[in-house]
Amino acid sequence: MGKPCIQDVSFHGHESSHVGKLCLQLNCNSDCIHVLRSMVAVMTARAGMDELRSNRVAIAVDELFANIAAHAYGGKAGRVELETSICNASEHGRALLFDFRDFASVGWAGNLKEIADHIPDIENLTPGGLGLRLICKVSDHCEHEALADGNHWRLIFNINDGEKHAQNA
Repeated sequence: MGKPCIQDVSFHGHESSHVGKLCLQLNCNSDCIHVLRSMVAVMTARAGMDELRSNRVAIAVDELFANIAAHAYGGKAGRVELETSICNASEHGRALLFDFRDFASVGWAGNLKEIADHIPDIENLTPGGLGLRLICKVSDHCEHEALADGNHWRLIFNINDGEKHAQNA
């Protein structure tokens, strides 16, 4: 039997309401994708997002988790803390937030704006940066903070503003 995916689970706020948080500590392995997808499904339903928007959230969450596993931990065992919440009064309006915290010794030092704005050369595609570009394109806002003992990533998905994604569809 493989390593367990979930290390710890906690529920904050009122589970039956449209507010509150879901928090998990996950082991970095591919079995966790099902847990992540379940969290996305629950939180996008609570946020009232349609199927297309929910799928876009799932793509960004999956890709970020895969990047942490592959690049921060180099495919080795590692811990990721994930917290997701619906924020009713953020600077982005009503938003669905996903916070990822890893404890890897590798701190990412790139520029998210440059990655999001970079237009890849289709004729000469090379590995690297495309996953982050995808994350930046499907989320409404992506943030990164290098920590002394890891990384903190935040994905923000506006709930009331579907226009960005309707235009980009």
